[in-house]
Amino acid sequence: MLEIHSFDPVFDENSKILILGSFPSLKSKEFGFYYGNSNNRFWDVLSSLFDTPIPSSKDKTLSPSEIIHRQKAFLLHHRIALWDCIKECKRKNHNSSDGNLQIISANNIADLLAQSQIEAIFCNGNMAMSVFERYFNLPSIKLPSTSPANASYSKERLIKEWGRVREFI
Repeated sequence: MLEIHSFDPVFDENSKILILGSFPSLKSKEFGFYYGNSNNRFWDVLSSLFDTPIPSSKDKTLSPSEIIHRQKAFLLHHRIALWDCIKECKRKNHNSSDGNLQIISANNIADLLAQSQIEAIFCNGNMAMSVFERYFNLPSIKLPSTSPANASYSKERLIKEWGRVREFI
């Protein structure tokens, strides 16, 4: 079954860096926003890097819409754009593993770049990097995936590797 990316990119004309994932997980789609799987460490890593609390889907004191509103506000305040590389795909199996994605098309990242001040592009994991390199001839930096499937990286190790993001803010 063909799936079409369901989230708009988060960015504005002041965005300086772009973080690209691959495609929303089933739990993210259920939650309604990027990295909505409560076991994904994306929001925890950014929270630590910027020493700012960011609610995530783990937070049961806020509604999902309030969590999403605060996450977007955090990103825009720190001039971070967020999107995924894949626009359309098919899942070979009904799970969120990037290895199960059959890529049909990529998002139009060039349009986002033309409407912002992006100076650096970061890819969250191997699949995002692979898709980005396949469809775009632009420099990018691969960061280790924040996915719970990347168990070889502790949260502390992710924070250290993702520290490169701060160099461009």
